[in-house]
Amino acid sequence: MRRWLAGALLITVGWLASPTSVPIYDGLPNSDEPYRYVGKTPAPTSASATATVSGGQVGALRVQTAETGPQLLVDLAPGAFRTTSTSKVTLTGTPLAPTGTPPRGTFDSDVYRLAVTPGATLSPDQSGFLFLRTAVMTKPNPVVVYRTGEGAAWTEVPSQLTGRDIMATTFKAVGDYAVVRLPGSKPISSGGLGLTRVLFLGGGVLLLVVITVLVLRRPHDDED
Repeated sequence: MRRWLAGALLITVGWLASPTSVPIYDGLPNSDEPYRYVGKTPAPTSASATATVSGGQVGALRVQTAETGPQLLVDLAPGAFRTTSTSKVTLTGTPLAPTGTPPRGTFDSDVYRLAVTPGATLSPDQSGFLFLRTAVMTKPNPVVVYRTGEGAAWTEVPSQLTGRDIMATTFKAVGDYAVVRLPGSKPISSGGLGLTRVLFLGGGVLLLVVITVLVLRRPHDDED
């Protein structure tokens, strides 16, 4: 009985002291490679997708860069683009070094330029999303900014956190997209023992020790 209690105490203390938790992420914990910046090695990747045109509507388009995990993903449903002048349309995402000044905060990703060739028109009722991975996840969450092209003003667009470090926004048009870290935000630690975890650990250990001592001091039949 005493050996069972000692073993349970050891396992529980080890679990409480573990610095990492299971992430809400579609993959193995900490599987993302470090963020790739334009101008550094390894370089970030470009990506493109081509769809055929039927009845003036362009088929589904999915543009995903090759990093682990992807730094850019664009997912557009069939009919998001329309054209009557070509049989195929290609959507391309190209990483660029940030230029210009966001409405607030500082850039926290490469800039990704989305371009469609040949020219096509985005449907006003299109259904599609753009996902950008953040270089460093912060609290409060970073935001996504957009501009029509080089030299144009950046504007903040509605976005939300999806997964562990991915910001999602509705795909509004071709042009430039980036992630911006808000003023005063703080990086989120990926591990370690915070104050709450330390207090929880100490209280749990103390409780287990008290219970173990009480059980071991109870009289047993073989001690009568």
